[in-house]
Amino acid sequence: MRKAIFIVVILFLALEARSQTLYVKRNDAYVRQGPGSYYPFVVVLQFGASIEKLGESGNWVHVSVPKKKEGWIASNCLTDRQSQAAMFNKISSGWSSARASESALAAAIKGFAEKYGKVSPGNVDAVLAYAHKDFTVDEVAAFEKPLLNSKSSNTGRVDFDDLDFKTPVYDPTLDEKAIGVGIAARLMSKGIVTNPSLVRYVNMIAATLAQNSDVYDWDFTVLVLDDSTIDGFACPGGYIFVTLGAVKACQDESMLAAIIAHEMGHVIRRNGLEEMTKRAVDITADSAFTELDEETNWGSKTDEGLEAMARDSYDMVVHKRLFRYENEADEMSAVLCANAGYDPWGIVRMDERVYEMTKTTNPDIFGSDFSLHNDPAERYKLIKKFVEKNFAKNDPGARMKSRFEVELEGIIR
Repeated sequence: MRKAIFIVVILFLALEARSQTLYVKRNDAYVRQGPGSYYPFVVVLQFGASIEKLGESGNWVHVSVPKKKEGWIASNCLTDRQSQAAMFNKISSGWSSARASESALAAAIKGFAEKYGKVSPGNVDAVLAYAHKDFTVDEVAAFEKPLLNSKSSNTGRVDFDDLDFKTPVYDPTLDEKAIGVGIAARLMSKGIVTNPSLVRYVNMIAATLAQNSDVYDWDFTVLVLDDSTIDGFACPGGYIFVTLGAVKACQDESMLAAIIAHEMGHVIRRNGLEEMTKRAVDITADSAFTELDEETNWGSKTDEGLEAMARDSYDMVVHKRLFRYENEADEMSAVLCANAGYDPWGIVRMDERVYEMTKTTNPDIFGSDFSLHNDPAERYKLIKKFVEKNFAKNDPGARMKSRFEVELEGIIR
């Protein structure tokens, strides 16, 4: 009898564990087809939506959602307690919203990008197509294995929380994903490298960096611009561009990972949205001064003085802010690379390489329109100091030079 009761209790606990109800604790939580941010998504859930837990794998939870769908969601999106707000609100809009399916979300993003980004439907479709990755969690694990097997004394030494950064201030009403697609479509129109092996390689690096960080559930898409200059661009929402010139300037995979991680740092820190918010305020202020000029007729008398003030303002305020973004992204790069098993000195070597190039030539490097002549030297100095302080030189992590040369054979020559 006691044995029968014991079996019943075990079965009850097993059923209870299998049917555990969890709740979404943030808006726009993606349920994906597999346990990784690079899988296509099944549905987008909103705050307070309830789901049934079926199992888990690492930081991902296998769940059942209404309409007989299953998928995987990042554990950092979930809680086992339904908030009072959700209890009173009965959030069903998470299922009926226009943002609840991949096709609907893509249509919404596409519409925004075409209207406000002033790009053609073809460009937007191409950007959205590149967001679909063709690799699986097993393939990413195989790609990551030599990094995990490398003797690194730097993995886990520093995390994002250890970085002394100010909280980014930006307009939360900005549609991050849609803005990013609009910008990406315009960049993509300059021409990209379509080599499937290279596209897969750079995106596998990004997936490896992301899944070994606090942003393991963020989806990053990397594209390579067919441009010989050394540059990189980060679009809000996770679209990253590196130039072919930047790829060729690398000497190993850790340097390429450093460039990609640098741009990921901009996205994570939301530098693009912060700058858009700040410049929107500046535009509003400029409009007010224009109206004042028209009322007082001061404009014609002070044009030269205002231009001088604008130049001084750029040097003192705007440039200082943009340089801060770059320095923070360099530090983020070192942390992302170290925690993925890469040598964090990769970003130091990359910045040094750029600095050395500027000594003998005047190349178009890292957005020269927004930098001053001594920026490469200052960036190299700051990131070298940061890495020396926080990371070890003995057993620093993997450089993956052999794999880099094999993957880019015929491209980097």
